[in-house]
Amino acid sequence: MEIQRIDSYTDPRFSQEILYQHGAFLVDGAPWSFRVISDHEAVVSAERPGPEVLAEAVEYFRFYGEHITTFYDQEGSLLLDLPPVERREVEISILQPSQFSVDREKCAAVRHFLHTAADLVIPTMILPDGTLCVLDGHTRLREAWRQGIRRAMVFDSPMPSGQRAIMEDFVREARAREIFHIQDMAVYGSQEQKEKWHDWCSAYFAARQEAGQKE
Repeated sequence: MEIQRIDSYTDPRFSQEILYQHGAFLVDGAPWSFRVISDHEAVVSAERPGPEVLAEAVEYFRFYGEHITTFYDQEGSLLLDLPPVERREVEISILQPSQFSVDREKCAAVRHFLHTAADLVIPTMILPDGTLCVLDGHTRLREAWRQGIRRAMVFDSPMPSGQRAIMEDFVREARAREIFHIQDMAVYGSQEQKEKWHDWCSAYFAARQEAGQKE
């Protein structure tokens, strides 16, 4: 099965709400929508999803939204109910970013559904020094801070040792750039964000792969 996430904010196959939430996917070429309706629930819009196809599509979606565990069809019937993800509320100011900057266009998109701490459910991990590190959701946190929201819901995301080491490298670089809090991250246009963040990530993983080949 081929699953593709739609990252664009303009696609006639999906509603604007779905695009803002990054809930648009193509499953073997067919449009699938995941509309988040609470801090743990989503409505799935797709043509007759069979159990196996649904399970795989949900697993792919939850790579980006691990905290969403209950799924309904458009009529409100339960499709799938997974064990809940435990979360707790924290001050945004204590969270250490693992990213250097965010995209201005994405900030504009997420502001449509950010209102309270319940709208911010963020995966985190604890660093060796005890600091809580953000794994994903930097754009949401940066925009929430701009709006005056000062608390977020977080959950501990299980991380294999190799991925933990990568995140620790990212945090080390962020701190070297004096990025210790969400409000320290710059906000760039899409092209500059690509140059300053995505290109840095590409270079990091290329160097890591080269080093691994030499061992």
